[in-house]
Amino acid sequence: MVQNNSNCSMSHFRYPLFTSTYSLILLFGLPLNTVSLWILVRRNGLRKSVPVIYMANLALSDLLFILSLPFRIIYFTNGEWTLGNTLCMIPGTLFVVNLYSSSLFITLISVDRMLAVVYPLRSRFLRTAPVAWGLCATVWVLISGLSVPTAMNHQENNDTECNVMRCFEKYTTDEWKYGFYILCCVTFFGILVPFGIILGCTVAVVRQLSSYSMKTSSSNTDMSKNKIVKLFLSNLLIYTICFIPFHVAFIVFGLNKLNILQGGETYFHIQTVTMCMASTNSCLDPLIYYFSSKKLQSRGRCDSSTKTGGIGLVQSTSLIQQ
Repeated sequence: MVQNNSNCSMSHFRYPLFTSTYSLILLFGLPLNTVSLWILVRRNGLRKSVPVIYMANLALSDLLFILSLPFRIIYFTNGEWTLGNTLCMIPGTLFVVNLYSSSLFITLISVDRMLAVVYPLRSRFLRTAPVAWGLCATVWVLISGLSVPTAMNHQENNDTECNVMRCFEKYTTDEWKYGFYILCCVTFFGILVPFGIILGCTVAVVRQLSSYSMKTSSSNTDMSKNKIVKLFLSNLLIYTICFIPFHVAFIVFGLNKLNILQGGETYFHIQTVTMCMASTNSCLDPLIYYFSSKKLQSRGRCDSSTKTGGIGLVQSTSLIQQ
C-alpha cells in the first residue's frame, strides 16, 4: 500500500466504524437469530402457524447475512482484499439479499397481522400455511433474480492508485451507473411500496383497535390493544430507521458519484453511517418479531376470559398466532 497518499490511508473513520459495527452485529446477531430460528422451528413448527413461517424466513435471511460478516470484518480491518473474486461477491450480494428479503418479509408480517386484527374471520382462507409458504417462495425467487446483477456489480477491483485489491468500495464510474439504476428500481419496488403497505396496515389496525376501546373498558383488553399497537409501530419504526435513511443517502451519494449532484465528502460520510444502520436490522428483527410476539401470545391467553365487548379483540389477538 502506498503510504504517502492520503487516499490510501486507513485513517478514514469508515474502517473502524464498519469493523466495530459488523463485529457487534456478528456477536449479538448470530446467537439471536440462531436461537430464534431454532425455537421457531422446533417449538412452534412450520406447518400451521402463518406468523411463524414468515418470522422463520426472516430469521434465515438475517442469519445468511450475518454469516458473511467475517469477510467484511477482515477487509475493513486490513484495508485490502486478498480472498479472491468469488468471496468478494458473496458478502455484497448477501447484504442486498438480506435488505430486500427482510423488507418483503416484514411487509408480509404486517399484512398478516392486519388481516388477523381487522378481518379475523374473512381472512382465514388467506392466512394458511400453503399460502404463506407460496408467498415466501415468491420472495426468495424474486430476491434470487436480483442477486445475479448484484453479484456482477460487487466484484473485487484493482486500486491502481494504492496498488491493492479492493472489495465493497472503489468502484468505477461504469459500475456506479449500473448499480445506481438497479438501486433506484429496487428502492421503489422493494422499499417505498412495502413501506406504504406497512403504513396502511398500521393505520387500519389503529382504527380497528380504537373502535374496540369504545366498546369495552376492560383493563385486560386495553393492555392487549396496547401490545398489538406496539407490535405494528415496531414494524414501522425498524423500517424507518434501518431502510429509509440508507436508501435516501445511497441515492444522493450515487448522484454525487455520477457528478449530477455536488457536495464533496459529506454524502459519502452519511452513506457510511446509514449503511451501518441498515445492517443492524439483522439484530433487531429477532427481538422485535419473535419475543414481542411471544408476549402478545401470553397476553392473548390471559384475556381469553374477557366478556362481551372484548371478545372481538381477544379473537384477533389469538388469531395473530395462528
